[in-house]
This record gives sequence, structure tokens and C-alpha cells, in this order.
Amino acid sequence: MNRLRCVVLCCLAGLTLLGGGGCSVLVNAHRQKEPMMTDYLTGRRDEAMAFLDEKLKEPHWYNSSVIGSGDEIMWRLEAGALTFLTGEDERSIAHFRRAEELIADFDARAVVNMREIGAESAVLVTNPNALPYRGFCRDRVLLPVFRALAYLGRGDEEGFRVELFRLRENQDRVMTDYRDFFQKEEQAVAEAQRQNTVAASGINSGKILTDSRNQALAEQVKKTGEVAHRGYADFLNPFAIFLSGYGYARDGDYQNAVVDFERLYRALPENPLARQYYVTALRLAGHAVPDEFKEVKSLDFAIGRDAVLVIFANGRGPAFRQFPLYIPVIFPGYATVAAVAWPVCEYYSAPFQTLRITAGAREYETVSIADMDGILAREYTERLPGMITRIALSTAVKEVGAYFATRAAADADSLAGVATAIGLAAYKVAVNTADTRCWEILPREFQVVQFPMPAERKLVLKPDGAAPVSVDLPPDARSAIVYVNAPSRTAAAFTFRVFGLKSQ
Repeated sequence: MNRLRCVVLCCLAGLTLLGGGGCSVLVNAHRQKEPMMTDYLTGRRDEAMAFLDEKLKEPHWYNSSVIGSGDEIMWRLEAGALTFLTGEDERSIAHFRRAEELIADFDARAVVNMREIGAESAVLVTNPNALPYRGFCRDRVLLPVFRALAYLGRGDEEGFRVELFRLRENQDRVMTDYRDFFQKEEQAVAEAQRQNTVAASGINSGKILTDSRNQALAEQVKKTGEVAHRGYADFLNPFAIFLSGYGYARDGDYQNAVVDFERLYRALPENPLARQYYVTALRLAGHAVPDEFKEVKSLDFAIGRDAVLVIFANGRGPAFRQFPLYIPVIFPGYATVAAVAWPVCEYYSAPFQTLRITAGAREYETVSIADMDGILAREYTERLPGMITRIALSTAVKEVGAYFATRAAADADSLAGVATAIGLAAYKVAVNTADTRCWEILPREFQVVQFPMPAERKLVLKPDGAAPVSVDLPPDARSAIVYVNAPSRTAAAFTFRVFGLKSQ
């Protein structure tokens, strides 16, 4: 009876975790978002927002609110992005502020905290989705970028300026924090292996992807590794670095602008825009221009002053989809191959190659400056070994726990043994959900171009293969930022926002 009592306690622990972990424990996040993303990609932003409002309403026992769950950060990021795109800047700032507070709270806790339930029981009855979503590096870097633009949307130029000045510090902190996080995650996995020696002895995580049964998955991982080469070292996001340099240049602080634009050039050494901004900042700061840049022309206008910056958010950003991973588990008296759900990167084609802009008698064209596919793929690739070790150990612990729980029940009563086996098998199926949580309302890439403010204060946006769109710039603005969002080729999904900058 003592063993049966342990089984019951394990199940109760599982219910506790499922109740607090968030709804992605049972239904993977990517699948949950399909209705919302369909609406977003077809330009039905009100319907997409209604979906998010339902998720983020006040929690009650009878609704599906995610407030207070481990998934709340993810949904706050989606809501912050969508409300920004629809011009609801106050709501956008509030969502991003709450997401940042939750991120700071989770960072302050232990890296792996399974709600004070014993490690073996916790892993037995849950999956990685029960751990709070803490945000990818990409998320943490872009959060203040969108918030800066939202401040500008509500006419708060000082708030915009302050957020831009935080971008460099935020980027550096993300690098430091995540390196520390990776180290602690490795230590946590090692400790879990030490505490679960029987389960740990039954797996070989280093050979899982080379198993013939995982050939299809290995090919997916290989493709992600190839995309990861388009990413940037130390989780750098060149778009954020560009905006930081833009902010310093607007302030006339060209020494600091040089720091950012040199960093941009180092990340994108062959990018003509990165080279041009670096050379321009060097000359404005009174620095000597290296010989290798002697042929690079400076911008013929002041960066961020009496100028228009067009930001083109092109396409739909990467996500994760569920894929089967086969894990052999062998320990004395028992051997099996468990099929578990695993997240793989999903990429989407860019709807447009570029965006041309007519301003006055001149035509300009945006230049890609941040490959969001590569950024996420690089982080996924770096975390892959630890992720595989963790899921392999979790799977082995589940199998070991189920094996001994079923034997204990059968020793007490044969029917109890059958019932326990059926119940645990059903439970393992129910929680066999890949951790596909990520921020999906993001572009595939950011492109930018900047040019002098046209006298007539009108622009014509010309996405390749689509109808041109006219834009009026504020008559009282000295400079302007135009944020163009095109997640798909659907005309209703092509939107823009214009932000006037009255100060210089």
C-alpha cells in the first residue's frame, strides 16, 4: 500500500504542476496560436486581438486565462507586438512592462524550480513546458525596441530617447545573463542526473540524434544549423544596435554612435549600409577612416536629423513545430524506445524581397539588417545539447517511474497493476507535448533605409509585386520614422505607422 500511496502522490504532484505550468503543458503553444496567426497574417487584427484578450483576461476557474501561469510572458509579448501594430500604444507599453517584470522575477529565482516537488517525481509527471517561459535572447533584445516605438507613438519623444539609450546596455546584459543561464542549466541537468542514477544510466543522449529512427529529425536539426550561420555572435541583434546608434547620432553624441555602428559593421562586415553608417559616424566624430573604407561614401545628410527612417518588418518570423524524437531507454529488467514530442524550427518565406520608397524625385530601397531566422536558429543550436540531455533524462525518469509504479501496484493487486499501467500510459501521452513556446508576431527580417525629409512630405511605398501605398508625413515633424509591417502578401496585412519627431 505504501507504493500505491506513492503513485497517488505522484499523480497529485502532476496535477499541481499542470495547474500552474500553463496551458502549453497539454496543447503545444504553436498549435494554440494557429487561429490567432491566421487572423494576423490575413489582416484580421481585431480578431487576433480578441484571441489574445481572451488569454489575458482576469483569471477565474471557468476560463482559460494564462495570467499567473508559466506561459504569461509569451502571451504578453504577442499582445505587446499586436497592440503596437494597431496603434494601441498605452496597452502595448503595459504588456511589455508586465513581460519585463515577469522576466526579472523568473531570473531572480533558481534556474530550475519545479515548485518544490522532488526532482524525480517532478520530471516523472511533467514536461519542459511546466517550467516558466523566460524568453529567448531575441525576445529580451526586441522588447525595449518595440516599447521605444510605442513611446514615440503616444508622442513621448523623451521616453523613446531613453529606451534607445538602454538598448546597448540591454544587449550586453542579455549576453551576460544568458551565458550564466546556460552554465546553471548544465549544472541543474548534472544534478538531476546525479539524483536519478538508475534513469540516467539507461540513456545515451550523445547518440540519440545518430539513431536511425531519428534520421528525419537529424536532417531538420542540420537545416537549422545551416540557418544558424546567418545569426550573429553573442546573441547580437543588429537592428537593435542600429537603433542605438541612430539614437546617439540624433543626440549629436557621435563618439557613442561610432561604438554602435562599429559593432554593427563587425556583425555585418559585407553589408553596404553597415559600412556606410560606420564611416559616416567615424567622420562625424572626427576619427580617421581606415584605408579599407576610403571608397565608402558617407551619408549626405545628418543621421536622424531632418530625415526619414523607414523600418520594413518583412515576413513572418520563425516558430517551432512539434516533431517526433525516439529515445531508447534501457535499465536492468526493462528496455523500450519512447517516442517524445520535440520542437524543431519552422521557417517561412519572405513575402517581399525589398521595399522601394519614392520621396520627391528620388527613389530609395531598404536593406536587410537583421535576419530573425538566423538569430533564433543560433540560440536553438547552442542550447540543443542541453535540451536533448534534459528531455532524455526526463523520458527515462518517466519510464523508470512508470515501470516501478506499475510493479508496486501489481504486487498489491493484479487489477490495480493493470489500471495503473493504463493510467500512466494515458498520462504520458497527455503530457507528451513539445515546448514550442516563442514570440511569433515578429518579422522574418528587419530592413531599413534612411533619406532626407522630402519637401512635400509625401512618400510612396512600393513593395515588389504589390500595389504602391501613399504615406503622408506630419507637417510639423522635423524627422520621421515609418514602420512598415508586411507579414504576408495579403493586402490587408500590409500596414504602416508614421511617427513624427519634432525635436532634433
